[in-house]
Amino acid sequence: MRIILYTGKGGVGKTSVAAATALRCAEFGHRTVVLSTGAAHSLSDSFGVPLGPEPAEIVRNLWGQEVDVYYSIEKHWATLQRYMAAVFS
Repeated sequence: MRIILYTGKGGVGKTSVAAATALRCAEFGHRTVVLSTGAAHSLSDSFGVPLGPEPAEIVRNLWGQEVDVYYSIEKHWATLQRYMAAVFS
């Protein structure tokens, strides 16, 4: 498994480079997930498909996701509660 992480200030093209890299990896046959963790998601715009908090297939070997903290907390709330109870017991 390989993880490629693009970071930097806003407006420098991180999303565009990540989208292009992910697409090329998928074209080479690598199962690839590209995700956005930023508050102002534009990954779905890069691919022209709707993306959300769960991975969605874009093309063969490529899935995309735009992380939503509130969605994830709600989905995993019971697990978080058990973990916190164990930590504080």
